[in-house]
Amino acid sequence: MWFRPSVCSLLAAVVALTIAGVDQSIPEGMARLLPVIDSEAAKDLLRLVAAGMLTVTTVTLSVTMLVLNLTASQASPRAVPELMADPVTQNALSTFLATFVFAVTALGLFGFKAVSETGVTLIFAVSVFLGIWAIRYLMQWMHHVAVSSKLNSIIVKIYNQASKCLESYLSADNDDSDSSGFPALDDGDGEIIHAGGAGYVQLINIEALTQSAEALDLYVRLHVAEGDFVHGATALMTAWGAKSADREAQARLCRSIAVGGDRTPEDDPRLGIEILAEIACRALSPGLNDPQSAIVCINYLGALLTRAGRVPQAAYPAEQVKGGRVRRVVIGFDQLLIRAFRPVIRDGGSQAEIVGRILEVLADMSRTIAADHLDAVSTEAGRAAEMAQGKLSLDADREAVTRAAKAVDTVIRARR
Repeated sequence: MWFRPSVCSLLAAVVALTIAGVDQSIPEGMARLLPVIDSEAAKDLLRLVAAGMLTVTTVTLSVTMLVLNLTASQASPRAVPELMADPVTQNALSTFLATFVFAVTALGLFGFKAVSETGVTLIFAVSVFLGIWAIRYLMQWMHHVAVSSKLNSIIVKIYNQASKCLESYLSADNDDSDSSGFPALDDGDGEIIHAGGAGYVQLINIEALTQSAEALDLYVRLHVAEGDFVHGATALMTAWGAKSADREAQARLCRSIAVGGDRTPEDDPRLGIEILAEIACRALSPGLNDPQSAIVCINYLGALLTRAGRVPQAAYPAEQVKGGRVRRVVIGFDQLLIRAFRPVIRDGGSQAEIVGRILEVLADMSRTIAADHLDAVSTEAGRAAEMAQGKLSLDADREAVTRAAKAVDTVIRARR
């Protein structure tokens, strides 16, 4: 949230200094066309704008922090970065701070008597423009913050981010794969390379890792993917070759993997799905008791999984990377399905409408996804029905779940 406001504030200061630097260079004929503004009136306006923008900025930051806290408590702490990246809030803060910085800089220039009569007019005009622009953004931000603080809006934002990440993951160019196969190497002959610190894998630069493996004449098998947590005892990769035990060679390979304190959604197709599942579980907790919000999450999870399921497993990113020296971990459809619905089934198994909706989503999904994913769907449907049978107390609810599970089986059998 700091970058865009900082850049806009710097530009505002530069504009004020530029006006003071070029006001003497304006041709006299053009200067006569400008209205004459009293310097005291311009100073009064600048003081008013500076004080008002400082107050508005403080209120905006306070409300933004409140919305972030509500999001962390009602939705998920992992949904906070998505709201922090909201462009409307960033633009509003940038406008308010830039207007404040311009006013303060201009007042300082007046104090140094660095502004001529023409410069006073220009500064007055820019101050009026920035003030009107700030009021416009204030009105937009007030409406936006009221809308974005709703749980449904947060769910939609997370879904959109997850959809982009999933689309990027599924559309990865398989031209970088190598069908020649990874050499048959004994794991006991390889050198296991452990993580140097603790954190989440944020990025794996496959291209850099491949180049390093070729330069060092090594074969490398990754054991982690983006989003996995690693620490000193975690095996990042196994390397084979004459230099596999060399510390400098291992350090070069490890530099291809970025580890940080937080998971990032850019290259982690599981994160958005896990956040939606977490929101659903929180909505089912006794403290919130909001099954309808959980059903909204289930619906969006179904949309994501249907998109992932329409891609056959063979079209997913290949394990073998072009060049034949690196094998990576591939996140398959079954892993996405497990992370989406198993936590929700665990926490919502005692509510017939939750389990019933999950089974309906699985049945709808089974009609369009690739045939090689049907076994995973069948397994999850059976698991959901079995767990619900043990938790539901009413016979009518158990019968409804049984019918929904049979509907999933019927669709799957018809596709086989």
